[in-house]
Amino acid sequence: MNVVVEPLPNCLATLRVEVEAERVHSAREEVLNGFAQQAKLPGYRPGKAPRAVIERKFKRQIRDEVQERLLREVTREAIQSKGLRVLQVASVDELNIPEVDGPMNFTATLITHPEFELPVYKGLPLEAPPTDVTDEEVESSIEQLREQAADFQDITDDRGAQMEDFVVVDYSGTIDGRAVSELFPKAGKPLTANQDFWIRMTDEAFFPGFCAQLVGARPGEKREFEIAVPADFPVEGMAGQSIRYVVELKAIKAKLLPPLDDAFADTVAKGKTLAELREMAREELGRQKKAQAETTRRSELMRALLSKVECELPQNLVRAKTQSILNEIVRENQARGVDEGVLKENEKQIVGAASANAREQLKGTFVLLRIAEKEGLRVTREELFGRVAALAEKYKMSFDKMSKELEKRGALDQIQEELLTGKVLDFLVANGSVSTAPAVAAS
Repeated sequence: MNVVVEPLPNCLATLRVEVEAERVHSAREEVLNGFAQQAKLPGYRPGKAPRAVIERKFKRQIRDEVQERLLREVTREAIQSKGLRVLQVASVDELNIPEVDGPMNFTATLITHPEFELPVYKGLPLEAPPTDVTDEEVESSIEQLREQAADFQDITDDRGAQMEDFVVVDYSGTIDGRAVSELFPKAGKPLTANQDFWIRMTDEAFFPGFCAQLVGARPGEKREFEIAVPADFPVEGMAGQSIRYVVELKAIKAKLLPPLDDAFADTVAKGKTLAELREMAREELGRQKKAQAETTRRSELMRALLSKVECELPQNLVRAKTQSILNEIVRENQARGVDEGVLKENEKQIVGAASANAREQLKGTFVLLRIAEKEGLRVTREELFGRVAALAEKYKMSFDKMSKELEKRGALDQIQEELLTGKVLDFLVANGSVSTAPAVAAS
């Protein structure tokens, strides 16, 4: 077998192969014998039809099977013989296979792993963020729980609304007599109107200057006022406009925090005292800090590693990864209620950021896979099955059904890759040079 490889830009390569006539003849004989044994032809018992009849009757099928078998076997052998790291055989062209005897020739276009020199990856500096939990952090966590359990009661004192109060209002906003959202759809409906809308009275709440206009208002009172849109307002054309609001104050609310005692602790965690709740908070904060520290270490490690590697990337993978990231961005923004027009307006920046992110992610994967190859790291059968079992449990499916579903979607290779890159990251962190970052004083 004669094999010639021609590297091309963008992680492509041309593979030119000539398969010797003897091998083509041998493959053809094997296929022909298989047809002869299984063919059922009128007038002949199974396996007894003359060879010439079999060749004439199944000429095309025999040729196709020989071609398919040789292409599969020979391409794999050629790639291995040249030590190529191949992601995909993109196409096969200039295929020439003889009808009877002679060599077979073909040209394959390969998508390959990028070529680069691995930098030094052991002993990379890693800063370990402090994971100790302070008393102040524990108390802040408990206060957040109290805030979540807060009750609100109407203020019955004969007084108007004050800054820091919670108020409930109905309102409508117009510009030159027209609804804000009618003139500026990208501003969204909240600037136009709402009912039973809760606001905490602060300078910046809802819209700068809005709450100041409500100071002194009593329940049932209506106020009309105008607010100038700030110069830095993000919706094009709105800066400098004047919004006229009609607001009815329906209620003034006082926030009542539950007492900080064992009874409160019991409502959060049944049967726990306040002291035990504090200890639970400390343990949870510790887990969160350790997880965050691990994420930070891995991010810093990858940033340091990738800064030392420059390489081309397969463009089809970059395009696919970019599209995947863009789809996720659209889903997240739709879930947050972001107007499609806003996304369209910023399309160029969003696509650019997604493309850069895709390139970094792909480069990171290739670097980690190369390290895995060099260090002999592998994903075991048990590890792969363990991940599939976890997915089956998560989605309430049997192991066999989940396995078949993942195989049908071609996702098993992706899961194996994720497990392997995770192993490499564990290896790099374990072999990094760790220093402890100084603790930041609580403000």
